[in-house]
Amino acid sequence: MGTLIPRKRKDGSTGYTALITLKRDGKIAHREAKTFDRRQAANAWMVTRETELRKPGGLDRKEDPHLAAVIDKYIVESKKQIGRTKAQV
Repeated sequence: MGTLIPRKRKDGSTGYTALITLKRDGKIAHREAKTFDRRQAANAWMVTRETELRKPGGLDRKEDPHLAAVIDKYIVESKKQIGRTKAQV
């Protein structure tokens, strides 16, 4: 079951944080949150995401890739050329 949390932003507008917490055997198995501008969008995402997580294999963790692989993927998929600062780092 998810929770919608309204929050006032610095500019006075309201943002809605959808928080999903799934417990298994009394322990938190998965926690996820995402913020939206509209309450309806937050509720729709929350319902959809909870449905995805409840399907068989929804909570299975994927293997975490190595940082070098993520950087290589970023370089290949980047549309702009790498600037001086990123090249130095």
